[in-house]
Amino acid sequence: MEYFQDRELNISKCGIQFQEALLKAIDESLLVLGVSVKQAIYYHIEHYYNVKREEIPIKLKEFYEALKSIFGFGSKIIEKLIIKNLYTILNLNFEERENWSFIEYVEFAKKFLLN
Repeated sequence: MEYFQDRELNISKCGIQFQEALLKAIDESLLVLGVSVKQAIYYHIEHYYNVKREEIPIKLKEFYEALKSIFGFGSKIIEKLIIKNLYTILNLNFEERENWSFIEYVEFAKKFLLN
């Protein structure tokens, strides 16, 4: 029984680490646009899409849709930057996959970390 409790605790800890890594990757990526722009993007996403910064890991689809709405086709550049930063933080090799979406890259990294 203790093994299962330890495993659940470890999975929970990895989940929190993943969320922190994702938020850090997003912060670093948006910072490329400047501090005030980063703050404006978070404000816009929170007030128009009802997604607070700390909720992004659990509202990933909404965040993804917000980026697409704000930046249009340009969101692809920001998405790729976020993914590359996330993979670097998690010590994963980034390999571009032709048909993968932003969400699929994030989910792959999450599964890799939790296994």
